Amino acid sequence: MKKLMALKRDLKHTSKDFLAAKIIVFIIFALYTFTLIFAMLWAISASLKSQVEFNQNINGLPKEWLFSNYGTAFTAVQANEKNMFVMFWNSIWYSCGGALLTVFTSSVTAYVVSKYKFPGRGVIYGVAILTMMIPIVGSFPSQYRVYDTLGIMDSPLLLVTAMAGFGFEFIVLYSFFRTLSWTYAEAGFIDGASHLKVFFRIMLPQALPVIGSLFIVAVVNRWNDYMFPTLFLQSYPTLSSGLYIFQLEMTRGINYPVLFAGLIISVIPVIVLFVCFQNTMMESMSVGGIKG
Repeated sequence: MKKLMALKRDLKHTSKDFLAAKIIVFIIFALYTFTLIFAMLWAISASLKSQVEFNQNINGLPKEWLFSNYGTAFTAVQANEKNMFVMFWNSIWYSCGGALLTVFTSSVTAYVVSKYKFPGRGVIYGVAILTMMIPIVGSFPSQYRVYDTLGIMDSPLLLVTAMAGFGFEFIVLYSFFRTLSWTYAEAGFIDGASHLKVFFRIMLPQALPVIGSLFIVAVVNRWNDYMFPTLFLQSYPTLSSGLYIFQLEMTRGINYPVLFAGLIISVIPVIVLFVCFQNTMMESMSVGGIKG
């Protein structure tokens, strides 16, 4: 009886400690969420002010809501003589094209390495892991020399560099294909299907939910990327790189409300994409993780 009472006391203390830990974690995440939301709301408020009011009342709400700043941003915000309409188009083909090539080549590479036995496949997987450990900034000088030697510097042909087939997408798809039953492929071979037909008709469709989630993540990452376009695609500024260049070039006399309007415009597609596909992304990545 005494042992039972002691066990109940221990469980009571443990539950109290667990509840206190949950409250602390909740407060930490709530504060972190508040900082993110506050920064976004502040930028929206700043984008609706005049330049004079922004200088005089930087933190308060606008007295006069100038929604015209958003229309002005499309023509006033420029980088390398390209306005925001051009930057928007550059962001679309850079993000979607690069993400499509990345996901497709990663799926092919992951399928071959995970399902076919050949000398050196372990080395290929090791190289894929190793390349993820190399700092991105540290690889820029070598990338510059390679692109310059190939003659694709400052050209949309740089998208072919997304066809390396390695990276985060490769690791996720490798884990998925590795646990996918080979009996599906064997049934296809018995029916006379070729290796390509088995891949495109049988194996690849089963990975489409995971591939779709990886594609969305890749699009968001490329949409937010400003370093690569700034260094290697200077004639094709995207929204991220173009706004960065605009801010550098207009250090003096910059119209900050218009700049913030441009920043808000640049993040709207990403927010819409996430809101529309967040459940699909979470479910697909969870399934991929469980199968992996």
